[in-house]
This record gives sequence, C-alpha cells and structure tokens, in this order.
Amino acid sequence: MAKKKAKSTAQNIKKDSMVAKIEVKNPQDQERISRIVGSIFILFGIILISFGIYSFIRYNRNPELNAEYQPPVIIGLKDITNEELVTIKGSAIEYEKVFVYINGQEVARVNVSKDGSYEYITPIEEGQYIISVAGVKGFPKRYISPQTTGDTIIIDRTAPVLSDIKYPIEVGTKTFTVTGKIEKNATISIKRGTDVFGGVCDENGNFKVSGIRLDEGSNIFSVVIKDEAGNEIVSDKKIKTIYSSSSSVNGDAVSDSTIPVADGNLDNAKIIMLGNVLMIIFGIVALLGASGSTIYMINKKRS
Repeated sequence: MAKKKAKSTAQNIKKDSMVAKIEVKNPQDQERISRIVGSIFILFGIILISFGIYSFIRYNRNPELNAEYQPPVIIGLKDITNEELVTIKGSAIEYEKVFVYINGQEVARVNVSKDGSYEYITPIEEGQYIISVAGVKGFPKRYISPQTTGDTIIIDRTAPVLSDIKYPIEVGTKTFTVTGKIEKNATISIKRGTDVFGGVCDENGNFKVSGIRLDEGSNIFSVVIKDEAGNEIVSDKKIKTIYSSSSSVNGDAVSDSTIPVADGNLDNAKIIMLGNVLMIIFGIVALLGASGSTIYMINKKRS
C-alpha cells in the first residue's frame, strides 16, 4: 500500500509541474490580434476596390487622341451593294479595340482578335454612308488613333428600270443589234433558250448588244437586267424580231434617231420616209410655180 501511495503522489507532482509550464494567454490579446489582422485586410480591400473603380472610370472615358498612331485598315468593303447586312472588317495589329464610325458617329466598339483582325456586322438601310474606324489601346489610360479616311458605301436595293430599248422588228440578216438605256454600269442579257447575249452599260446607262443570232421566222427574246449593286429583274418587255431573207434591213446597223427602224417600228420608218419624199415633191412644185409666176410677171411688164 505504501508503494502505491508513493507512486500516486509522484504522478500528481509530475502533472502539477506540466500544468505550471503551460502559459494561458489572455483572451483580450487574441481579440486585439484579430482586430489588427482584420483591419489590414479591410484596408487592403478598400485599396483594391478604389483602384478598380478608378481603372473602370479611366478605361471607359473617351480615350486620348495620339496623332502619331497609325489607324487600322478596312478590308473588302464594297462600294455598292444590296445586302441586308454590311460587314466592316480589317486589320488592327497592336490595338486592343476598334471604334467603328458611320457618317462620323460612333456605332460600335469591337474587340481585336489575337491575329490582329476585327469584324463588325450591322444592318443598314438604303442610302449612301461613310465608314471609318480608329484603333484603341492602353490601360488604365487609353489612347486612340486618328480615324481612317472615310470609305463610301452605297446601299441600293431598288431594282433597275429599262427606260429605253431599240431594235428592228424585221431584218434580212441572221443577226441583229439591240440598243437602249438602263442605269450606269448595269449589265443586260438578251436570252432565248440556252442562247445568251450580253453587254454592259456605260456611265450614262447606254448599252449595245450586237450579233444576236436569229432563226428563220419569228424570234422572241427575254431581257434580264442586273445593276451594279446586284439587283436583278426580268423585264416585262419582250424583244420580237422576224428574220426574213427577203428583207433588206441590216439587223446590225444602228440607225439614226430620225429613222425609228431601231425602235422596233418599221411602219413608222416607212411613214416618215414617205412623208419626206412628199415634202420634197411639194417643194419642187412650189419652186416651179414660183418660177413660172415670176417669168409671167416679167413678160407681162415688158409687153
């Protein structure tokens, strides 16, 4: 029993010595440390938020012009088109964004891809527009290049109109010519079955299609017109020409406007020519009558 009591007493003494070595911290010290650490994080967060707001404001403000920057390039913009959607694209190497302008007004801000290209697609109504772009880079302060020289684009969705067409209605040759007027730089196709004969209008809209082949008898052709913008129509005016070997009309001879054979009206041509002959006859008769009267008066005066 004495040994057990001694052993127990020794264990208690050892436990008391270990407890004595443990330092019990004051709860107030822990709270003070937590407050200090928390204040540091809060201050750091406020700084980050302030910097983010500052950067956001500076980034979204209008960038400052740097006249030394080279503007981006617009590639493949058509001069005239009838498309519903217009694609504005090009190269903007070293830039982060491209500002797009239509008639001097900013309409879009487009990101530049890694390969330095950009693209913006937009619907545009009919009319004439000036397209330009400028490159932007920098953070948080941004700089913008000068705008490109404006590229003009015409949106035309109106079908062309065949305002005039002339051709002989009966010829004695195996080919004939059609002339007329549409709109400048349009194309015209004279079609019959698989046969197609075409021509291009000049800057005034005048066209001439020669060497259109004919079969014996009546020939009917359709007229297809396509303008520079891509609008295409089939005219409701059909070309009807008769090839007769007995006719003396040269189908490829372009007649003067005073002789409307090329208007597709041979009867009118005959009427005008007949009228001209009659006028000549009447003139000769009047001249003879005047001469006779003069001679009669001179003889009468002498007598």
